[in-house]
Amino acid sequence: TSFFSLYRWGNYNDNNNEQQSFSRLERKLGEFSLAANLFTWAYDRNAQPTSGYFSPPDFLVYNGELAWEGDIFSLLHCRLATSIGEQRLSGSFAPAVSYQARCTAKISPSIEADLGYAFSNVRSLDTGGSAYNNTSLEGHLRVKF
Repeated sequence: TSFFSLYRWGNYNDNNNEQQSFSRLERKLGEFSLAANLFTWAYDRNAQPTSGYFSPPDFLVYNGELAWEGDIFSLLHCRLATSIGEQRLSGSFAPAVSYQARCTAKISPSIEADLGYAFSNVRSLDTGGSAYNNTSLEGHLRVKF
């Protein structure tokens, strides 16, 4: 069982202030894990109409997560996860769901490649845009020398 918590305070040059917190309680059960996550974010004032950045006075996301991580075979290690919960923005609630898959392939003793995909309907933290169909695809190549 592990617990992680983070608090962040920000002071912007337009005299706006933010407070963020994230907490995660996780229990590993062999190759499976269960987790509870809580994220809060609040600004003193909403500067989006004047300055253009997502600055909610009240943003909250909480969810439960189920994940599996293990070897598909000796050279391929993967993690699959899904979460379900709720998000609240300025007093309005909506479902919060996500899923992700990430695999690492060992190509040689000194080369590894990662490929990952994620979907989330949680609002974009950069823009506060649509709560639907936020997807990402990423890859990494690691070479040890």
